Amino acid sequence: MSDMVLSNRQIFWMMVSTQVIMTILLTTAPAIQMAKQDAWISLVASTAISSGIAYVCGKLALIFPDKTLVDFNRILLGKWLGGVISALYLLVWIVILTVILKQFSLFITGTIMPRTPVFLIQILMFLVVLYPTIHGVGVIARICELTGPIILIGVIGPMFLAINQLERDRLLPIYSDNGFLPLMKGALPTAAFLGDCIMLFILIAFVAKRKETIRHAVGGVMVSGIITLISVIFSILMFGPNVAANYTYPMLMIVRSISIGGIIENLDAIVVTIWIMSVFTKLALYLFVSGYGTTQLLGLKDWKKTTWVIAAIVMAASLLPFNYEEISVIFPLKAAVPYVFPIFMAGCPVLLLLLALLKRKKLSS
Repeated sequence: MSDMVLSNRQIFWMMVSTQVIMTILLTTAPAIQMAKQDAWISLVASTAISSGIAYVCGKLALIFPDKTLVDFNRILLGKWLGGVISALYLLVWIVILTVILKQFSLFITGTIMPRTPVFLIQILMFLVVLYPTIHGVGVIARICELTGPIILIGVIGPMFLAINQLERDRLLPIYSDNGFLPLMKGALPTAAFLGDCIMLFILIAFVAKRKETIRHAVGGVMVSGIITLISVIFSILMFGPNVAANYTYPMLMIVRSISIGGIIENLDAIVVTIWIMSVFTKLALYLFVSGYGTTQLLGLKDWKKTTWVIAAIVMAASLLPFNYEEISVIFPLKAAVPYVFPIFMAGCPVLLLLLALLKRKKLSS
């Protein structure tokens, strides 16, 4: 079925569409808070780390053709331990899916629709997300091919319209005010967001021709990291590290500051529009990998029915009364950065790849 087949180009745009805008909006301020004017160095590190994670995920998936995370966990770790690890991954994906839905609804009510009930935005958005998801990952991929270039233009365009307001001295001094540890702390939030490329564990199984899959996967993550790096540099050059660190969404403030001849201004709608596009594709992909992976883990036949059940669970969980700080600040700092990133995005993929390489070497000897 074409709706369950992916191309390498689609893998690239899936990474870009799902990562760029959310990473920029939600990790720019934390990076600047921790690394100040050297936050761009942190972004270089996080981009390198995340590209490495994408490479590991792609390499591992190619060792087991046509198999997903659930399959090769069982092969490498055994039925029970492999099942437990897979279940933990699926739980992480479902939790992140819930968090993204809540973040999106709070962003919309906090920026353009303050009088709209949060639950109404969540329900409407998730119903729209469900439609392409249950029609197959190929449908989501084609949407990403369409929205990906639009998202890139929507991010890069407004930043360069503000180029006449930049002051290069705000990047100085370089490194002398920060040591290695603050720079690494500044890299972690962005690396945690870009590290959701672990969805490749499921997605690569649907790629028809895998010869260049790793290059496209790594390229998508690298482009997302580089665009985030540019946004951090622009934020510092425009506002200075102290001011930029205090803005919730520095990129949104950049766009609001644009005024060219009194004609080109009030471009907030661009940020909101590309945010909606990015969240839409991210929600759809997380819902798909959660539904498909759960179906495999439980030995069920119809992944679409499982996806409906998970959608209901996520919707119910997203209605819990969490505020913006709990979802967008406390969760990343207390859960994503210290636990999800080192264990599920970095540690486990590397260990699984080492086990796969050792097992392949033993079988060939």
